[in-house]
Amino acid sequence: MFVVGQSDVRCPSWSRIALVFALPIIMAGCALPAAAPTALELAASTDTPDFKYSIVKMDTHVVSELNHYHPTFGASFRNRHYGASNALAAGDVIAITVYETGGQALFPPPSVVSGAAASAASLGQVATGASNIPPQVIESDGTIFVPFVGRVKIGGLTPGQAGAVIQRDLQGKSVSPQVMVSLINNIGNAATVSGEVNLARPVPLSSRGERLLDVIAAAGGAKFPAYETYVQVMRNKEVGKVLLQTVVNNPAENIIVAPRDQIYLIHDPRRYAVFGATQRVSTYPFMSEKVTLAEAIAQAGGPIDLTGDPSGIYLFRFEPWFIAKDILDPEYIASLGSKPPEFVPVLYRVDLRSAEGYFLAQSVQMRDKDVILITNAEATQLTKALALVRGFTGIASDIGTLRRQYLIAN
Repeated sequence: MFVVGQSDVRCPSWSRIALVFALPIIMAGCALPAAAPTALELAASTDTPDFKYSIVKMDTHVVSELNHYHPTFGASFRNRHYGASNALAAGDVIAITVYETGGQALFPPPSVVSGAAASAASLGQVATGASNIPPQVIESDGTIFVPFVGRVKIGGLTPGQAGAVIQRDLQGKSVSPQVMVSLINNIGNAATVSGEVNLARPVPLSSRGERLLDVIAAAGGAKFPAYETYVQVMRNKEVGKVLLQTVVNNPAENIIVAPRDQIYLIHDPRRYAVFGATQRVSTYPFMSEKVTLAEAIAQAGGPIDLTGDPSGIYLFRFEPWFIAKDILDPEYIASLGSKPPEFVPVLYRVDLRSAEGYFLAQSVQMRDKDVILITNAEATQLTKALALVRGFTGIASDIGTLRRQYLIAN
């Protein structure tokens, strides 16, 4: 027992008292504030039955598998059975011109009643001329009305084929008829382009076989850069979506547009986030089509010299199953069961303390919504704990000095 104010009482050292309080803090250094976990802490964390993930060390095999990721429209949109044509469809507007020679014409042109035509007829010459039937819209059943013939089905035929059908039906009713069908408004054989384009509208398709970039250009082009604009194509019950820059760079993705395709341009700038012991924790936009992991780390300023761990840099990503199955440990794959998820959470670790790590980081392409974590160095928490202890002992020393001064003064 000791009594305050009695100078002859032997008191415990204040530095020792501070050390007693500081030791638990040193022992529980992980509880100190930190910008990021250490690599050991991250590896020690466990997944739960509801959220399984895997940590994968990045190597040449992993990088090779990751480079197989190329989002495409898929084979169903590159339909080889579709051939562009100018076949007439419901909703198209057509004009019909009938040419007749000799005799009493069913479709007399205006010149028949003129004096010149009458004079030609009196001299035994054959009266010729053309008559235009007013434009018509092809009905939903693919038919139109032709005078003296009735309903004629021309849906699915080309203008030339439709003219031949009408000409055949006029035989015996008209004198040597010749029929020409002209397409005025191609509504049925069109694709709709909308979204972030300068002139959203239906774009008529011709027998040339317009491709995706053709119809986008016909709609005035995209409003935003190709590397931050997605193209979504809806065809029947299928939907495909790729980056417009991918369509520009890869001719195979510049698919032939089919009638009634719905093409929608979406402005969705891609971003990635950088956390942890880095100079600038933030989200960063893609300033070009491709950004490597090395470029993304450099954009954030890299690891902080005193706290960051260059050997413990992690790339967090939801990996598509078709890639994850060739990267993950077989035991982990087995734990996912017979019906694995479409996307699997994966943490890729890259070591920038070795030259290989820099080459690997330069070979890995970032994707939209990727997360980079730069972990704390293992010694960082110990350094913080020691600094805290120094703070305690410093306070204790100051208190001891004040106490001695007080005792001397009194």
